[in-house]
Amino acid sequence: MNGQSKLKAVKSLKGSPVSSLTVVTWSSLRAQRKALRAERPNDQFMALVLKGAFRVGRDKENPIRGNLFAAALRELVTHVLHTLAPDDELKRCEWYAQEKDTTGPTRAQRATYISQGGLLPKFVEEELSLDPKATIKPLTDAMSKLNAVTHVKSETVLNDSRKVLNLGAASLEALLNLFESARECRAAVAHKLADHVDQAVLDRLIGDVVQELDELSTHTIVDEHQSEHLSVIEIGAREVKFEVQGTVFVTLQYGSGSDRRRGDGAEIDDAFPYRATVTSKAIAPTVFATEAVDIRVDNSSFYE
Repeated sequence: MNGQSKLKAVKSLKGSPVSSLTVVTWSSLRAQRKALRAERPNDQFMALVLKGAFRVGRDKENPIRGNLFAAALRELVTHVLHTLAPDDELKRCEWYAQEKDTTGPTRAQRATYISQGGLLPKFVEEELSLDPKATIKPLTDAMSKLNAVTHVKSETVLNDSRKVLNLGAASLEALLNLFESARECRAAVAHKLADHVDQAVLDRLIGDVVQELDELSTHTIVDEHQSEHLSVIEIGAREVKFEVQGTVFVTLQYGSGSDRRRGDGAEIDDAFPYRATVTSKAIAPTVFATEAVDIRVDNSSFYE
């Protein structure tokens, strides 16, 4: 290979999300494989399929290695889509509608569920400023390419090293982008709804008796709270679940009102860490009911 050829970037398959300036090697594919395994470290089937796919894909003595490589990657993508977007759960989404000439959810619908759960497309696009289609189309395109060469025919034999590598890179990148899209959606929801969640927690602290606080004094007054960490732990078909960690600031009053007027009572300021789970509806994520806030306050420092 001459110097000019070495500098020339390897072109990806037509329509692939892999950049035309990216040189794809088995080393770069292994890096993608490692990243994908990190997304689901306990998924033994994923590990098995990836191991088999790479073994057959690198076997230059096998004249249909590309086809077998594609078949394994297709099953990998199918496994991820069906595991993370099961039919029963996906069909509970308000946005789901069975498409014409299909017997169930499509790949695009499964990818949508993995990315945004039951959140309505209008909320995702207009309120979160996200474009799920930017992630979903490369995935469905990759599956189309895998399907085209999975069944070996005289016109579909795939043994060209560059094409095998690019096909693998496009498929793995599409899966990795799907996981990243789900993370971006959760982060965007947490950022967008942070004030709403804070208010829901405050309403719960003020409006209902929190046993861990109530037991500390004759009368416990919640002054304020400060959330220190907020994350979205689940976006399901019908609900969005948040986890909040923070500190609640209280005034502990001892004695009755008349006791305090006589100078016999006491007031003490204190603060305690709390952890809360807050739930809203996927179709109306900005609306929180008081009963949808579960709070656990750690009052152990009071007894030390």
